[in-house]
Amino acid sequence: MSSDVLTAIAALGPRLGAAAARADEERRLADETVAALRDAGTFRVARPARYGGGEASIRTHLEVSSEVASLDGGAGWSTALWNGASWITGLYPEQAQEEVWGDDPDALVSGTLAPTGTARPEPGGYRLSGSWSYASGIGHASWGLAAADLDQGPAWLLVPREDFEVVDEWHVAGMRSTGSNRFVVRDAFVPDHRVLWLNRMVDGANVTPDRAVTHRAAFVPSLAVMLAGPLLGLGRAALRHVVDSAPAKGIAYTGFTAQSDSTAFQLLVAEAASTLDSAELHAFRAADALDRHAAETYYPPELFRARCRADASVAARHVTTALESLMYAHGSRGFADASPLQRVWRDANVAARHGMLLPQVNLELYGAALVGAPNALSPLV
Repeated sequence: MSSDVLTAIAALGPRLGAAAARADEERRLADETVAALRDAGTFRVARPARYGGGEASIRTHLEVSSEVASLDGGAGWSTALWNGASWITGLYPEQAQEEVWGDDPDALVSGTLAPTGTARPEPGGYRLSGSWSYASGIGHASWGLAAADLDQGPAWLLVPREDFEVVDEWHVAGMRSTGSNRFVVRDAFVPDHRVLWLNRMVDGANVTPDRAVTHRAAFVPSLAVMLAGPLLGLGRAALRHVVDSAPAKGIAYTGFTAQSDSTAFQLLVAEAASTLDSAELHAFRAADALDRHAAETYYPPELFRARCRADASVAARHVTTALESLMYAHGSRGFADASPLQRVWRDANVAARHGMLLPQVNLELYGAALVGAPNALSPLV
């Protein structure tokens, strides 16, 4: 399925490219863009098989979101988050999945990981209130994943669109079109079957032979690695733009009428391309290893899981490093409003600062695991 979907996404290049600038201005993906991606099968890959989905591997998650991001960074990021949320929803009991996809197999799910809500137990479930910021794609979502600290620990509560409202406050430098707004729940009842206990997932409770292979992958590192996918596509888009522009663009205050004739330019793009290769090697190494362990129904130790988080951070940082070289190589024209390069640069630099990708966090987790020091930083490994 994934190769057909990738081909269908690539065919959308002119449509997504033309819509990207307007989506950036409007701080929201156009409904037509989301519909085109849906029709291409972009979101089908992540759904459970009984709802017509492909139960995508972690590697496929990366391949799909990076392909979309190479055309439109905001659409690629939204794809990664929607597909990731579908992967999470596939971990819920079948009754919850039926409520999400039974009547609408194309339903999208959005949410956040920070437990900023409150919930009190009631017979058969919980009474939930709270607000959750940075929910990418929430405006197009039919369901929200709302995290809260419950009586038995942190959990994700799955709530339908009629139980939340969206607050439009996403005013940022990059990834503007993701519409990563805040959503608010006021006193909604959530039944027990729509509660997913995060501490159990972190402890590997999903790694059981009765689940689909993809849903046996280590929970936290899989989510972190999925976030690297859009950055890989953004890096490829920037490299393609700079290289394709080089024959017709000179270098200011030099005798070069074509950048591509300059050895200095050649060195900059070669360095950037190699750095982007390194980003892909880190991201796909982690994805492939996660998929392998899932196939073996094996929950990897903390050292491996921390390394996956580090791989995701290193991949993200390599992309932003490569972009710095490419912006210097291309020149100041890349910062013009009319240039797609400045949007790629903004999108990548905002995406790379996601809390699950911060190198100072992920490398500290990895370093502690390498030397056998206790993890005093985060339970999300």
